[in-house]
Amino acid sequence: MDYNELKDKYNDIVTVKECNKFGNLCFYMQKLNLKSIKNKHDELVHYIYLCCLECLKLSKNNNNKTYTVHVYLENVTVKHFSFSLFKKLNYKLENNLEDVLNACYIYNASNSTKRFFKILSPLINKDTLNKIIFFS
Repeated sequence: MDYNELKDKYNDIVTVKECNKFGNLCFYMQKLNLKSIKNKHDELVHYIYLCCLECLKLSKNNNNKTYTVHVYLENVTVKHFSFSLFKKLNYKLENNLEDVLNACYIYNASNSTKRFFKILSPLINKDTLNKIIFFS
């Protein structure tokens, strides 16, 4: 599937916006229904990757080389998280995009979210880890 077909399916979960001359990827975790995408993890990961490329295009149009990610965790529970989906997404982005992340802002992060993130942090590239910023 191409970007526009996937956008029609997943635009409520992940959107691309331009702000301050940078591409911005917005990920709304509360809209992630793992049951509805049970056998579509690869498809969603591919869409997110294509969104990252779209963010880079927006940034490059304004002579910028990086993009920003915003992850919204409002009303998110464990049922919104899949370890296998996380691993696939992390692998795809780490192996296909190099040093293009400006920052990753995580909003509505609870203390338990931060503790859970510490468990996942060994799987994430050190440079990427340094660009993750939590907001409670």
